[in-house]
Amino acid sequence: MTRNCLAALAAALCLAGPAHAQKTAADIPVEEFFRRPQFSQMALSPDGSRLAALAPLKGRDNLVVLDVARRTRSVITAFEGLDVASFFWVNNERLCFAVADGRDVNGGANYRGSYCINQDGSAVREYTKFALRGLGLLALTHDGSPKAYVTMAGRTRDSLDAYLLDTETGRFELLTFDSPGRVVKWVLDRDHVPRVAVSIPERKDRQSRLMQQVWYRDGKDAKWEMLWEFPILNGTPMKTGWDPVAFDYDNRTLYVATNEGRDRMAIYKYDTTMRQKGDLVFEHGLIDVEGGLVFSRAQKKLLGIRYDAEKPSVKWFDPEMDRLQRQLDLTLKGTINVFALAPDNENLALVYAYSDTDPGMYHLLDRAKPSLEGLVRTRPWLDPALMAERRFVKYKARDGMEIPAWLTIPRGSTGKNLPLIVNVHGGPWVRGYSLISWGRWPEAQFFASRGYAVLEPEPRGSLGYGTKHFVSSFRQWGQAMQDDIDDGALYLVKEGIADRSRMCIHGGSYGGYAAAMGVARDPDLWKCGSPFVAVTDLFLFQEVPYSDISYLSDFFQTDFKLMVGDSDADRAMFEKYSPLRQAANVKAPVLLTMGAADRRVPQVHGDRFREALEKNGKSVEYVVYPGEGHGYNKDEHVFDFYRRLEKFYGENLK
Repeated sequence: MTRNCLAALAAALCLAGPAHAQKTAADIPVEEFFRRPQFSQMALSPDGSRLAALAPLKGRDNLVVLDVARRTRSVITAFEGLDVASFFWVNNERLCFAVADGRDVNGGANYRGSYCINQDGSAVREYTKFALRGLGLLALTHDGSPKAYVTMAGRTRDSLDAYLLDTETGRFELLTFDSPGRVVKWVLDRDHVPRVAVSIPERKDRQSRLMQQVWYRDGKDAKWEMLWEFPILNGTPMKTGWDPVAFDYDNRTLYVATNEGRDRMAIYKYDTTMRQKGDLVFEHGLIDVEGGLVFSRAQKKLLGIRYDAEKPSVKWFDPEMDRLQRQLDLTLKGTINVFALAPDNENLALVYAYSDTDPGMYHLLDRAKPSLEGLVRTRPWLDPALMAERRFVKYKARDGMEIPAWLTIPRGSTGKNLPLIVNVHGGPWVRGYSLISWGRWPEAQFFASRGYAVLEPEPRGSLGYGTKHFVSSFRQWGQAMQDDIDDGALYLVKEGIADRSRMCIHGGSYGGYAAAMGVARDPDLWKCGSPFVAVTDLFLFQEVPYSDISYLSDFFQTDFKLMVGDSDADRAMFEKYSPLRQAANVKAPVLLTMGAADRRVPQVHGDRFREALEKNGKSVEYVVYPGEGHGYNKDEHVFDFYRRLEKFYGENLK
């Protein structure tokens, strides 16, 4: 396989090497770490003739289209107050995209609308009012028409329907008139018939558990039959769960993810005719495997399964794809090399090569020649040679629970007796971290560049590590969940990596709660704390009526009581494990920041925690960013936030 450079296209894409000649990572300014990547989410059109990507324009992410043959670039959106958050190709001429006003601390987009547009910027049509929760792509028609199979909450906000939508005219065909109701997911068969639905019906009363139901029918005129029903909390099965993923090309075999008879989800075949689970397709010993299936439309078969365990990987079942992967890995050494075939021209593929130290580069692969042509680096101003190594670790909490985590060690350091920042993810019921951590906020690399070891734990409650790991977090905020975080820091002390006298705790949302609770519960362990958009009081969290969780769901009156606790029945627990109410115990300096427009954790959490700290004579720096929600997005605010953190840690972790 040869490697060529598309010089003209590279120029159109602004391809460049590192823009600055820094000698060490410490020389890289804050702004360079937290600049938006010059291209992200790049994707080939169905025939491979064009590329679409997100690119920064006027301080926001906008949509650009690149013509591979002509070596030209067109900017097709120019939003100044919104970001294009995601997009998909409808055909070779048309795309649909969603816009958002920033992202939350877990990377989720704050959805604001949906549009479809031609690749030259013409024929714009908005679907925001009809697609109340956005356009979800189910399948392309592959016939050159502007039609696509999509999901929309068109009839009611509480349920998705499946449609064949003409993205130019706005005309649509409702495919699920006889929906089971309150559907959250549809699965089409290979003839584009909705055959499987996942629904979450209303609970009978506030004492009842939410149930998830999986429905099946043999054809478009057949009656719906319930295959499975099981209780869920926060959208996650409490015990055994079933998640339909995709039909095989025989339209009989359904691929499902299930943890029946096991702790972690795995992919199985399910025979829809016999109504029975079949062969195990793929499992992993560390993580839940719940999707990632890669199909070939041309060959009409499953090619492989992508997953992200100790590192992003793929299990190829197809020998040719496995051979191609090995060839790419030999050519592009030192990176994870992910390739996606153009759906209507499998000779062409987009390759994304990235690693823990390399923010990534896109390549165009032509299997017919064969050639591999470098296109563009996502962050050419960051030199991979200066970036810090990340590695996966596991440690045992004090009760024996095994905790997965990611450790970043400053490049050029001895790796011993280092100042430590423990970065706790939000949620807490999400998977927070991966070996590859290049996103809107590459915090670990930034902190490591300033000389700090960084631990990013997945404490109990984090998703993706099995049912036991999830369920063991119930009613453990500030308790066993907090132990998991402390025990990670102490593990690094025992290993000689961290200096116990120089450790700080950082995080947003639930991670902000953990940071605030850490300095309040364990005042002699932490040298400083930097909570942001933080839950600071469990009473407030449950009782404030104007948070989005309060006015959009009954979560605080139902599942919250099982997963966290109840402000009436558990008053003593809430008093003991609310940072605001334990402010008198705090010894370490606190940098506390909030978003003025945050509807998930309203600003009152920060206001009252600041008041409690000051009332007790504690050191607190408090910043509220105007117009920001549950996570900071505007460049000027992102830069200011990390400059403050840089100064704060410099003063407290000398």
